[in-house]
Amino acid sequence: MKNKKVIITMVVTISVLLILGIVISVINISKANIVKVAKNDEILENTNTENQTQENNTEETLEEVSEDDSERIDTNNMQEARSAAINNNSIIGTLSSRSEVNRSGSMYINTNADSYQASDEYEELKQYIKIEDVRISFDMDVSKTTGLSKEDFVTLVTNMKYDRTGILEKNAAWIWECCQKYSVNEIFVLGICGIESAWCSAPQHQNTHNYSSLMSGGKLIPYSSDAAGFEAMIKLLGQKYLSPKGSLYHGATITGVGRCYCNPTSWPKKVYTCMQQVFK
Repeated sequence: MKNKKVIITMVVTISVLLILGIVISVINISKANIVKVAKNDEILENTNTENQTQENNTEETLEEVSEDDSERIDTNNMQEARSAAINNNSIIGTLSSRSEVNRSGSMYINTNADSYQASDEYEELKQYIKIEDVRISFDMDVSKTTGLSKEDFVTLVTNMKYDRTGILEKNAAWIWECCQKYSVNEIFVLGICGIESAWCSAPQHQNTHNYSSLMSGGKLIPYSSDAAGFEAMIKLLGQKYLSPKGSLYHGATITGVGRCYCNPTSWPKKVYTCMQQVFK
């Protein structure tokens, strides 16, 4: 009986030891797996960090490249704009004296061609003179405008005592614009109206809106409005009488126009007398 107890005790002891051994082995294996997982996590974290660093470096590189490209683009744009500005100045520099004043009566010049910037480099150059500085003469070149601004020309016509009908005053701004467009002296136009239609007072001229006696078939040509009549007159003078290429050109003077317009002996003097009356 005693031996049996001993045997049982030994069996139990061995079983306990085996169980402990198995438990210890399991624990060691778990620790090893935990360490391995930790190392894998560390490796993965390091890898992610390296990848993030590379991505950041790539983004910075792309930003630098983008900035460089932007600078190159801006430089190209500046060069193109600068070239355009210089070209514009070259065009302005080649304009003739009859082309320097446009419909607005002004032109622009570049004040700093060496370093292009914004439109602040440009300043408006007025070509206008004062009313008291206008000069006329019998032999003047009537293909050149007076140099008055539109406002001053309107003021001059408004103060004319011979414009009793008010037709010239009402159309003064339009007359000025047409004279700039076709290169005709504004005072010369007024003088023609003065002699041909008695300062726009003759009924037949008012009915046809033809204040310069433009004829066809021995009759006054009728126009739809005063504006149409004035432009037809000024256009004819500029293109046919005062242009060297015009079919009726005999010099850009009052006498030269009179050779075909009316009577070269008396007409020029009468027109010039009316031109003088504009300033009285």
